[in-house]
Amino acid sequence: MIFTKKTPTKFMAVAAVLSSVLVTGYAGAGEMTAKQNMAEQRKAHIISGKTLSAKGPNYQFCEVAPIIGTTKENAVANFYNPTGIAHCTAEDFAKIVAMKEQIMKETGAIDVFLNPSRHWTWDEFEIFEVGDERMFGPVKMAWMAVVPTEAMKKAVGKGSYNPAEIYRNNKFLYKKGTRVYLLDMPDGKVLVMQSWTPFVNKGETADNLKDLGSQFKKLPAGWKFRTKVLDRDLIVSPPAPDRLGWVTMDEFKNTYQGCGYENEACNYVP
Repeated sequence: MIFTKKTPTKFMAVAAVLSSVLVTGYAGAGEMTAKQNMAEQRKAHIISGKTLSAKGPNYQFCEVAPIIGTTKENAVANFYNPTGIAHCTAEDFAKIVAMKEQIMKETGAIDVFLNPSRHWTWDEFEIFEVGDERMFGPVKMAWMAVVPTEAMKKAVGKGSYNPAEIYRNNKFLYKKGTRVYLLDMPDGKVLVMQSWTPFVNKGETADNLKDLGSQFKKLPAGWKFRTKVLDRDLIVSPPAPDRLGWVTMDEFKNTYQGCGYENEACNYVP
């Protein structure tokens, strides 16, 4: 989940300044921290014992994340995602974008992050914290995560190639024999593509992802793109207790999660 941080036509950037309006349920709560707000949201949404799973690759989805908080510092985004329940096409997403104001009103949000229709690259997916389900336009989604908006903006809102830590209690499995798409960082860390989208890079498909390396114009100095056919299963799952994964986007809004960080999320660095 991708984390993937805005407005109907510029929904890849969270509003520069978040309103300080008190959100329903928080009046009189004072200046809570983002950590406290995350705890409140998880308590309000998670359904004990509920999990979801799905099989890929190329499972099509989008995301709707109402932003809840009293200041930009404590605002958090509640992520709803249809993976394991339904799919979200580009046409579905366009209908959801048209409902942004309605979604804000119904959820009490001060803004909404809308992540355009995209495709997962894993072979199997499991998520271990799942919450309430609701319809967004024609698509049924489930609550799957809560993320501080400041962290979200750093990971996917402040341009590309800018990894940031995002909480996620899930597992991606890339099976032996699967082709994966990787960004090598100069310090030895490796970013594994977790989803792709033709939203920016028109014509991008599962079949031509291997050619992305020749299309990048903004890849930082020392970074390299490569593909690899796995000789063993690759598992990406941020470890307890923090369950923080390093997530970023490339210049085409494809998302990646990092291997080789101190809080290692991968069973090996591919």
